[in-house]
Amino acid sequence: MRRLAFVGILLGGFVGGAARADIDLPTVPPPQPEAVAVKVFLGESIQIPLRGVSRGGQPLTFLIRRAPQAGRLSPITSVGRNEAVVTYTHDRSAGAVVDRFRYAVQAPNTGVSTPAEVIVNVVERPSVFTAPATVEFPDTAIGDSSRQSFEVRNDGGGRLTGEFTVPEPWKLVEGEGSYSLGEGESVSFTVTFTPTDNRRFIGEGTFSHGEGFQIALTGRGYAPIEVVPREVRVEGDGHSEVRTGGFLLRNVSNEDRELTIQAPKEVIVQDTVTVPARSETQVAVHTRAGFLGALSGTLAITGSKVKLDVPLRVEASPARMIVHPEAIDFGTLAAGRYGRVKMTLKNIGGSPAQFTAAYPEGTMLDPDPSYEALAPGAVREFSVSFARPGAATLDGALAFDMGGVRLSVPMKAKVTEHHEKGDESPVAPSGPPPVKTNDLPPVEQMGFAQTKTRLDLTWKRTSPEIVRYGLILREIGFDAKGEAVFKYKPLPRVKPRFVRDEVRATLEGLRPGEHITLLIVGYDASGTPTVPSPPFVVFTKPTVPLRIPWFWIGVLAIIVCAGVIVRERRRARKFAGVG
Repeated sequence: MRRLAFVGILLGGFVGGAARADIDLPTVPPPQPEAVAVKVFLGESIQIPLRGVSRGGQPLTFLIRRAPQAGRLSPITSVGRNEAVVTYTHDRSAGAVVDRFRYAVQAPNTGVSTPAEVIVNVVERPSVFTAPATVEFPDTAIGDSSRQSFEVRNDGGGRLTGEFTVPEPWKLVEGEGSYSLGEGESVSFTVTFTPTDNRRFIGEGTFSHGEGFQIALTGRGYAPIEVVPREVRVEGDGHSEVRTGGFLLRNVSNEDRELTIQAPKEVIVQDTVTVPARSETQVAVHTRAGFLGALSGTLAITGSKVKLDVPLRVEASPARMIVHPEAIDFGTLAAGRYGRVKMTLKNIGGSPAQFTAAYPEGTMLDPDPSYEALAPGAVREFSVSFARPGAATLDGALAFDMGGVRLSVPMKAKVTEHHEKGDESPVAPSGPPPVKTNDLPPVEQMGFAQTKTRLDLTWKRTSPEIVRYGLILREIGFDAKGEAVFKYKPLPRVKPRFVRDEVRATLEGLRPGEHITLLIVGYDASGTPTVPSPPFVVFTKPTVPLRIPWFWIGVLAIIVCAGVIVRERRRARKFAGVG
């Protein structure tokens, strides 16, 4: 300021000679407007704050110096000593642009400031996609269809363009799913649900206009026809060769269902069945006459929108025995002499025959039929012998018991005191009479653990009345005629022991890989044995043969030979160099 006064004095001197200059310069700077930048959506309005900077403390006046080109301004409204607002309204037809206008400020008794620029960035309002989160379909029978419609909208600006797709078993009904949604526009989609399985389906419909725009689809498919039980079993009564069974067809749909049933040729079932809506029908199944075996197959049930494969299990028919001859007559025998008759048993049933035999006093049956089951279709030959030490008359029966089914063979004989002429029957073999057994249950299952020379056997105690068990070794021998026969050898040195409700026994001193056949017999307090168990085949671990690694030995030999050759060549070159 002092410099300006000094310059004024100098200028006054030049102009007015020696006259004194008296000039008052402003001490406060003029006000200045601030630049502003704002954003507005296409075709919409925004209130823009205006502000001036002034040190004078006087209210400012705001002036528009240049108007915008893509919109219009409202009158300026003062909201403070140095603040004001103006509303900018964009002209939609101008499109998305960057618009500008200028304003200035003025304090009382001052000039107008230089203008400041206001930048208005016009943009489209963002799209807002609105759709339901989940579309749930009603329970639908397999093969049938249900449908649902829903609407999607663009609640924002811009335009949403894409394609709506759904996975199987859903399908779009109308159009191909294309859509183009401007501001405030909507479109409806109709989707069908056609389940192929009896389960709940979960999927997602996808909108392609952006990542992550999906809608959940849910629905449950159910079989219109239910089969109860899910596996059909045809079982016997233990006596008849014809086995029977059945199942229930339940219609859970709202329409009558006519069904066709196809079964294996060994089974008879009704070919066509009509099941009323929301009702059920019983279907019988039985085997054909002459079919004795077991069967594992399926029942194919088909109809309108129905295709079911139902597991079918047919139990084998019970064992059924025929005997030849049907009656045994030993004729007249002298006391102490015995008669012998060959007899055959044939299993013409569908299951193995596990049976025991009961016979009159003095009768022997070889081999014992209880040792081994008779397979379906198999024939077994027995030798039936009878002898009495004194005069007697035999009028009884040889009875076979197969799980409650009995087969009786009448037996007759007359025993006289003296040896009659022409009777050349050999003397009855010496030895104990046929063993009498108790009614306690025999052992039916046995487990074992093995080493190369030892077997540890375990089985369940079949009755608390059994006080001890014994093991019998079955071997193959030969009789006087050279024919192979089974021989049974008790193992008295093996002492089975009780551990709670389990029995354990140990066999030692066996050969590696040795196979033996054992039978187990239980004894009650009186020493009477049970029926022997079925034969159990057990075996020790075999010795693994020593395998010589000839390949690696050969490789090693080649390497050694190559080393020797290299060494000898080096030695030969060394000697040659010395010479």
